[in-house]
Amino acid sequence: MSPAQQMTLLGLVALAYYAVLVATGVVGTDVMPQFVVSAVIFLSSGRLLRGMARSRIKEDREGKKGKPRPEPNWALRTQILNWVMAVLIIGALGLWIMKPVGVSFFEIFSFN
Repeated sequence: MSPAQQMTLLGLVALAYYAVLVATGVVGTDVMPQFVVSAVIFLSSGRLLRGMARSRIKEDREGKKGKPRPEPNWALRTQILNWVMAVLIIGALGLWIMKPVGVSFFEIFSFN
């Protein structure tokens, strides 16, 4: 069984599971849209995987190779990620420390 078929089967099983949950009354219809969206994502990912596999086989038969992409600069990307996360963490800690005792975060940012 190919990965595309597995994803499609997983989507069908998820949809059936959600239908059983609604039919038995375990969950209400208010959460059904989230369930349907996740099942549709599984179903469509199976089709996408199948289409990508077909195009790759077609390219291999024709002997076409795409332009090789340049290797990303991982050292620069790692430094940027580290700095951004450090600034976010220090900013969150700074807000938490400067917040007066007994005042919630929602009350701090309300401008009434």
